[in-house]
Amino acid sequence: MILWLASYPKSGNTWLRLLLTNYLFDNKKDVFQNLDFFTRFPRTSQFKDICKIKEKSLDIYKYFILAQDKINLNNKINFLKTHSINGKVNNFDFTNKANTAGFIYIVRDPRSVAISNAHHLDIKIDDAVKNIINQNMINYYNNLADFKSSWKIHYISWKKSIYPRIFIKYEDLHKNTFDTFKNVLEFIKKFNNLEIDNDKINNAIEKCHFENLQNHENQFGFKERIGKKNFFRKGSIDEWMNVLTNEQIKVIESEFDQEMRELQYL
Repeated sequence: MILWLASYPKSGNTWLRLLLTNYLFDNKKDVFQNLDFFTRFPRTSQFKDICKIKEKSLDIYKYFILAQDKINLNNKINFLKTHSINGKVNNFDFTNKANTAGFIYIVRDPRSVAISNAHHLDIKIDDAVKNIINQNMINYYNNLADFKSSWKIHYISWKKSIYPRIFIKYEDLHKNTFDTFKNVLEFIKKFNNLEIDNDKINNAIEKCHFENLQNHENQFGFKERIGKKNFFRKGSIDEWMNVLTNEQIKVIESEFDQEMRELQYL
């Protein structure tokens, strides 16, 4: 069965995935080395012998269940990262009860998401704001379509899902890393014989401290980086206060008013 780590892009998914891989798997000196144990969905190798992939086409969704069936043939808990909405795309489900054990959803203040996306994609902040409110947004990874919709629709699609879940806020992971991360591990423990060890938690947190990730990326690079700018840029929580214009803030807060209040961002 699959345990998903889901989020809208640039919401802390990779940081949490690094914390998890450095806790769950053999301890390596290279903090990035175990990331492939928590791989992304969809990716080309998952559709081998299932279909001929059309690049940048949402037709790929019709094969998602078959790909997940194949992944789950190992009869283990399989950890997968996704930025897709959890719902129907072109009338095909993202996942189903036969394949999904549960999910971890990490959400981040959309005002911060806009800034982080702008730097990650090397676009203007105005364009990043338009992207996160666009209900038809599609993400592409190695030319595979990944329908992410808007920040709001993405969040709602996972919130309304039927599967066991834990929701965490990036801001809580930033301010209280130990307790927030331990809550995630306690959730995972429901699905396997995971040992919760405080020393191991602290070790994973130390390895994945943001400055350490930045230094590691500067020294060795990071394969998930797009363009010339570092993937691990700042990781701050209130940068939007000094970066966004009043108009940009107004657009985001107006578009996502209900959800931001629900999450206590307003």
